Amino acid sequence: MSRIRLIILTGLSLPGLLAAGAEWSGYFENRFFLINQKAVFWKQFSEKFSVGDYNRLRLNLKASPSAAVTANLAVDIFSFHGALISPVGTIQPSSGADSKPIRIDPDRIYVDLHFKHFDLSIGKQRAALGVSYVWAPLDVFNRVNLLEPKEEKPGVNAAKLYIPIGKTSSVTAVFSPDHRFTTSTSALRAQTQVWTVDAALTLIHQGDRQQTIYGADLRGETLIGWWIEYGHVAGAAGRHSKLVIGWDYTFPLKTGLYLLNEYYFDGSGERDPGRYDFERLQTGDRFTLARHYFLSMLRFAFNDFWQASFSYIGNWTDGSFILGPTIQYEPFQNGSLIAGGYFPMGNHHGELTSGGRNMVFLWLKIHF
Repeated sequence: MSRIRLIILTGLSLPGLLAAGAEWSGYFENRFFLINQKAVFWKQFSEKFSVGDYNRLRLNLKASPSAAVTANLAVDIFSFHGALISPVGTIQPSSGADSKPIRIDPDRIYVDLHFKHFDLSIGKQRAALGVSYVWAPLDVFNRVNLLEPKEEKPGVNAAKLYIPIGKTSSVTAVFSPDHRFTTSTSALRAQTQVWTVDAALTLIHQGDRQQTIYGADLRGETLIGWWIEYGHVAGAAGRHSKLVIGWDYTFPLKTGLYLLNEYYFDGSGERDPGRYDFERLQTGDRFTLARHYFLSMLRFAFNDFWQASFSYIGNWTDGSFILGPTIQYEPFQNGSLIAGGYFPMGNHHGELTSGGRNMVFLWLKIHF
């Protein structure tokens, strides 16, 4: 079944389901950016600084006409102003002509079917694999977002089967159709718990790339939280491995000082920065270009209203890195105001400094 047929089939089933009493939720956010072009001289002030701003209204709807059926719908409504033509961290169109100041994206359109021994989800939904925080070598369905790792992941057209086995084990199968069956993506993941450690084996086949990924991951807590995610890629372009090692810890200091670290190795990355192909980042063919990366994030809550964080994202192959300080204020339970910035530093010809831009931002987000 093609992607278009899958969306139509799911969409046709929604109206009757949503009539059976729906739960609404969502959020509104405004993101304002001041962008500094570091390569431009101060005397060209009008070109050195530019302003970007976008609004996002996300509406979530869930309805359960029976215990066996749940319908889900999520729609994003964007309006872009100034220099930005897409949310930070996503793929931007190749030219301004491709962009639209107002965009409506149906991000989730799927139905959950609950049976006695398994659950089945059909439609445009979130599909995520693996356990890592940022780079996710096993998550072939989502783009890596270095600046905002926990930002909303876009939906993909898929059928997902979940089979629980006992109290701690399960099997998950995901099939994401393409125009042809041979270019579709499929994944099988078996998960269990050994003592207090979550363990999983994953098998992924990407027909469009003619490659298969053999993966494994572990996640546990022994004094500190830790996780390991490994993927071995075999395909027409050759073989390589990807590995993530991460750990986190909350220090017992007042309301809590949280530290998270994650190392990433990509065997397909370049050893020589001079061989970088930046175009592959823009097309989404790759999310990183080098071999060695490291993330460190420190977060401290002063009280129930104020918290601050500081992050470092480094390319250890070429010496470029990004510093990201933020401060967050929550004046009420469902609202937050965040101020901060992204500051590329280090090697001027590195991957993470290639854009040549500093950014400071002010974000408002309100849940309802």
